[in-house]
Amino acid sequence: MSSPPTTLGQYQIIREIARSNDIVYEAYDPLMNRRVAVKELAMPTGMTDAQKADRISRFKREAQAAGTLNHTNIMTVYSFAEEAGRIFMAMEYLDGHTLRNEIDTKGFVPIDRAIQIALAVLEGLGHAHSKGVIHRDIKPDNIQILSNSEVKITDFGIARLTFQPNLTMDGQVFGTPSYMSPEQVVGRDIDARSDLFSLAVVLYEMISGSKPFPGDSVVSITYAIMNKEPQQPTQATWSLWQVLSRALDKSPQLRYASAADMIEALRDAERQAVSGTMGNQPAQTGSYAPYGTYTPAVAAPPPVPYSQPPSPYPTAYNPYQPQPPVHQTPYGYNTTGYPVQQSPYGLGHTMPPPGPLPIYYPPPPRPPLLKPETIVFLRKMAIAALILGALFALVFVGFFALVNSFQHTASLQKDRTIASQISSLDPHLTLEDRIDKANQLLSQLPVRSRPESARAVAAIYEQVGKRALAENDTASAEGYFKKGIDLDKSNPKLYSNLGKLYETIAFKDASDLTTQANLLVQSGDNWIHAQEMETDPQMRDQYGEAGAAALVSAAQRMQQAGSVSSVDLRDMLYRARDAAPPTSSARGVIQQMLTQLGGQ
Repeated sequence: MSSPPTTLGQYQIIREIARSNDIVYEAYDPLMNRRVAVKELAMPTGMTDAQKADRISRFKREAQAAGTLNHTNIMTVYSFAEEAGRIFMAMEYLDGHTLRNEIDTKGFVPIDRAIQIALAVLEGLGHAHSKGVIHRDIKPDNIQILSNSEVKITDFGIARLTFQPNLTMDGQVFGTPSYMSPEQVVGRDIDARSDLFSLAVVLYEMISGSKPFPGDSVVSITYAIMNKEPQQPTQATWSLWQVLSRALDKSPQLRYASAADMIEALRDAERQAVSGTMGNQPAQTGSYAPYGTYTPAVAAPPPVPYSQPPSPYPTAYNPYQPQPPVHQTPYGYNTTGYPVQQSPYGLGHTMPPPGPLPIYYPPPPRPPLLKPETIVFLRKMAIAALILGALFALVFVGFFALVNSFQHTASLQKDRTIASQISSLDPHLTLEDRIDKANQLLSQLPVRSRPESARAVAAIYEQVGKRALAENDTASAEGYFKKGIDLDKSNPKLYSNLGKLYETIAFKDASDLTTQANLLVQSGDNWIHAQEMETDPQMRDQYGEAGAAALVSAAQRMQQAGSVSSVDLRDMLYRARDAAPPTSSARGVIQQMLTQLGGQ
């Protein structure tokens, strides 16, 4: 290890603090009379110019991401500079320890302290998100707890700046597997809700001492993130578990929309814990129903005072109240000689007049508003209007279908013309110039109306990717093949070239069994995609043979490394067996491995 420099820019180097992808020094700033941390970009030997340029761009992006933020809970970046070929940034010097140290030392964090740490991180994330910065790597290692109990978010090395072009290509995955959101695992576009998912994983680990998606390999961890639901920790109260469950939802749309929303929910959970209402789900009150129907309890009416002043208004009749007794004669009349009746107006008892009751004759029915012949006429008019409307709609739809047909035919003709121009580009041009001109021609067409032109451009990307692969520029080759696949997803040659590329990287560049296995799985998947797209039977068998061989090699390495369960190994071998042609020699190896694993 080389000795640290004495100075970098205006900063006097005191000692080296850490070294991984970059080097961090403790330093002194004599101009501002303060202690700082200086992070220097480390450039490993053997890197290509493109890889160096990418490293420098990402290092600058990290400085820009943290440098645009000014918040109590985010580490401050003071400056960024380059001196004599050495690129570095000066940052706030942080004492204390990381949250990872605290969890590893104590096993777990008490709930009240865990909530306070999570709230502090959410405050910092809310500020970062408002400035268009997505951290993408929230984990205990990147949360610093200072000696004065302040909490700081650190390491914006893979942050996403939404106001700048994305350095990450579609499908590339960055982050720490155990703390990645589902959309981050599959390489999709992410937003602030991905950071909230990662923080919920950290909060879960703080209170329980274990991760919500455990696993003994990257494959098993990411499978759990995508397919399994976390179990409620015994330490988590009901209200806190509701917050965690929502933040850990697989769908970003069902999580909290912002850090502010999650802060409010956590504070509500904290208040309930203090007031004693937080815990198990509140018990319901009411009568027991043996067949599953809950009957809520009904509060008793308020008591009636023993004595009330008499009301000046008459009391309405209530048939459920006891009535005063009426003394009747043996013939059903009262002492006055008339039957007793109840007044409909609540005025007590009334007496009908003596004599027979009058007979009521109902009035004659009203004449109809419309005559029968008028109703028949209106019905005919309504039917005629419906028929005319349907005919007009058919004509309207037919006209637009005809117009769309003409437009589609014109688009296809233009697509053929553009495809012919792309195919006839000057062969003396460099491949890069041909790609530029082809993309210019392709941009003249709508995305949905350029199948032949897209296939022509994809063919050029295939040629460029093959050349880059021949020159051992695997990173560029991968990018070219993926761009070709984006344009022509039915081209088996692009998938087969990508499978060959991953196989080459696995056997030449990968240093450990797990990395080799993961690359071989990608190789096998692309070979099998090529097999599915190919129409020639002989080529289908060749692609299937290559895909089966890659998956068998991956399974053997995973078995040696012990990085995957026997269930996952069997699934991988079944896929290899399905892809292998009937006469393939790989079938015997596959069957032998399945027998050892207890499969069929």
